[in-house]
Amino acid sequence: MTATVALQIIDVLREFGVDRVFGIPGGAISAFYAALLERPDVQIVTAKHETGAAFMGMGYALATGRPGVVVTTAGPGITNALTGVASANYEGLPLVLIAGEVPRSSFGRGALQEGSASSFDAVTLVRRFVKFAVQLSQAGPAAAQVRKALVTAYSGRRGAVFVSLPLDVAATPQVAHEIAGTVRSTFDVDEGACARALELLEHAQRPLILCGSGAREATSRRALVRLAEHLQAPVAVTTKAKSVFPEEHPLYLGLFGFGGHDSVTDYLASGVDVLLVCASGLNDFETNAWSPALRPLRAFLQIDIDSAQFGRNYPVDLGLLGPADAVIGRMLDRRAELLPPRPPLGLAGPRYQPLVPSARGMLTTAEVVACCNEVCPAQSVFTADMGEHLAVALHYLRVRDGGDFFTPLGFGSMGSGICAAIGYQLGAPRRRTFAICGDGGFLMHGNELATAVQHAAPTTFLVMNDARLNMVHHGMRALYGATPDFGTQTVDFAAMAHAMGAAGHVVVARPELEALLAEPAQGPVVLDVRIDPDVRLTGSQRNAALRQFQEGDEPKADAPRRLP
Repeated sequence: MTATVALQIIDVLREFGVDRVFGIPGGAISAFYAALLERPDVQIVTAKHETGAAFMGMGYALATGRPGVVVTTAGPGITNALTGVASANYEGLPLVLIAGEVPRSSFGRGALQEGSASSFDAVTLVRRFVKFAVQLSQAGPAAAQVRKALVTAYSGRRGAVFVSLPLDVAATPQVAHEIAGTVRSTFDVDEGACARALELLEHAQRPLILCGSGAREATSRRALVRLAEHLQAPVAVTTKAKSVFPEEHPLYLGLFGFGGHDSVTDYLASGVDVLLVCASGLNDFETNAWSPALRPLRAFLQIDIDSAQFGRNYPVDLGLLGPADAVIGRMLDRRAELLPPRPPLGLAGPRYQPLVPSARGMLTTAEVVACCNEVCPAQSVFTADMGEHLAVALHYLRVRDGGDFFTPLGFGSMGSGICAAIGYQLGAPRRRTFAICGDGGFLMHGNELATAVQHAAPTTFLVMNDARLNMVHHGMRALYGATPDFGTQTVDFAAMAHAMGAAGHVVVARPELEALLAEPAQGPVVLDVRIDPDVRLTGSQRNAALRQFQEGDEPKADAPRRLP
């Protein structure tokens, strides 16, 4: 059959399960949008900014496991989307950015928004942020190259890819070529190494499993529970991996890193002989600025799909390369019949900081999160944006079995959690999604509330409104003893919601908040929660990291141990 290249590309996307695309149209991508008219089963979600489109695509990929597809025009459409594309790549989520480009006959002639190699060279620019970047310079192999891009997005550690589509190529009629066969990424998991790792864990007196966000797939989550129960070993999660291990499980110790729990740091301080790190990049937020507490007495074991992670931040005694579920499955295939008796570990679950009331009688962020624990449905999905509220949500929020939590902390973009919540909601419409965010982030990307209204996404936005960039305010005071004025005027986000067609409420008291959270959402809801900006979670690992860099005290690696 003959079809335009744009239509053939859309059909490739449909083969991968794509049922919606996020983006903003423009002249250079018009042929692609025209082809979408011929495939009404693919819904078009028109965002209000290309960055928001990419963040929404990221949330959609997280909810569905299918690729998030972002479609933009040339020039600023590409550069605007870059922050969201980078965020998806840092989070290991499959995202495809398809951007229009001026016709090939205009290359090098200064055409409006031109991104050819003779201009700002879009492919070279974006290549630094993605796993794969290509310009479809010929019609014949175009669909096959898009298929390659999608396969690459899913190969090994998942991530983002970029396709530059010149307008004349997109509009070219082309005979569709049948392509038989599939491409898969496989790992030859080392059986002997898995047996050694399991033996070390089985004979450990004080083991610990530290779980990262690379184990968020359902199969990896189940494998982690099986391994922990077999070993009767406590499990801590990193900042990005909150909810990956069931928080109601008796072996759950808590969160380590930014917003973490003293139950984990105390257990580490008492000595860990064998540590298994599962699918974590061990960045500064996830390790309390590369704390030496994560250096075990006997063996540091690490599972990761990316071999470049081994030894990057801590010396590794045994690295197990492969997907978490495959490696753990191979480990458990060799499990012993009987384990040696393990001394009682005395686990009592996460230990939370006491709730501190506001001296001014205002709500606090911790109190808002406590209300979510009491009122929100058990299988709720929570996203958390960047700011003071993130540490509080990480610490106090209790994600129950069947629920989920996501914070795009790899790139740490303000507004990312807001738009990701909308994308998640559109990908999983039957699940209740709550976006915990600050007023600063909502001023950046709250315009996508209009997108949520247009598509009737019943997302609830909990805006912690303290009328200033509070994390920066407190951080500057801690590091420098003074701060510029990072305050804003008090914005009425409830009125903003009404103007966009959403429900909105200014909330100043807990009973009012509880009642609003308990109401079934018929569409997007904005809760403008007026909070006391000076009631915070104690401790700031972020400040510790910044101070460390300023003082030039870089983390020092221990000499590797020799395993028996």
